[in-house]
Amino acid sequence: MNDEDLYEKLSERILTKGSAFIPELFRMIADEEEARIMLATPGTAEELADKLGYPLEEMEQKLDLLYHKGLVFKADKPQGTLYRMCRDITQFHDATILWDGTTPEYLALWGRQTQEELPDYINMVSMVIPKPFTRVVPVNQPVEARQSILAFEDVEQMVHDAGKLAVVNCTCRLVDGKCGKPLEVCLQLGKAADYTIDRGSGREVSEDEAMEIIRMSEEAGLIHVAMNKAYGSHIICNCCEDCCVAFGLPIEATKIVDPSRFLAVVDADTCSGCGDCVERCFFDAVTLEERDGEEISVIAAEKCMGCGLCQVTCPEDAISMQAVREEDFVPNY
Repeated sequence: MNDEDLYEKLSERILTKGSAFIPELFRMIADEEEARIMLATPGTAEELADKLGYPLEEMEQKLDLLYHKGLVFKADKPQGTLYRMCRDITQFHDATILWDGTTPEYLALWGRQTQEELPDYINMVSMVIPKPFTRVVPVNQPVEARQSILAFEDVEQMVHDAGKLAVVNCTCRLVDGKCGKPLEVCLQLGKAADYTIDRGSGREVSEDEAMEIIRMSEEAGLIHVAMNKAYGSHIICNCCEDCCVAFGLPIEATKIVDPSRFLAVVDADTCSGCGDCVERCFFDAVTLEERDGEEISVIAAEKCMGCGLCQVTCPEDAISMQAVREEDFVPNY
């Protein structure tokens, strides 16, 4: 297999066959020898050494570098530590961008891929998956009918239940970086935190530190995004509207992120019409309209994603979050 075929094959392995960018991104971060090792996975170091004709110690060193680059992942199995390559474009993007050896040129090429190719890829994937793979999680504020909030949509409970916590830089803002919003805000939970700490791509944080990151993110106007499943989300991303894939691309956000189960509702008698909520909304869901000679905020239910950014900074406490979708709206798997 020649050099060009190697990188095309890697692209095919992560379901991006025909990409104009992914083969070159692999080429920039993995030499030909590393590419061959990746294509030989999954396997233990012993199995891969035998398969490719390397001394065991040399193979272990090469796999360790690939692991720290974010190109292979490892798992403890009865037969030993099993190595596999990144399984999709999301893992390839997020893991390699956080490697401390990445170059500005590598990040710039990811930026081009994101703008020029990713929208079409997302549109294609959205036609074959049953639900978006991420979802909005409401801000950590009191919600009307508090008993309607479930553990998987309560960021404080998610943080508490994680066991191990770590924080990494937002990979979207590392690539784009045009918004100036906080960078070290994406939380890793449980096994994802173990991976982050072991690889050195982020740092361990306490529960209190994690909640402070949540509060800072809300104040900065970032939206909490988790995996779209009722239990076991391993991330709480804090996304901006400029750089982050979910909200910054010329596609419908709902193709890759579901709304929360909640809707922002304005108390017309309390609203002062200050317009803070209009500025905070990513989705143009809030407008000011004149009612009885005074301006008040009006929320378009069909546009609201239920993030609560409008609620958390409302000076009059005129906005509440109300459950409008059934509990099974979030998949239980």
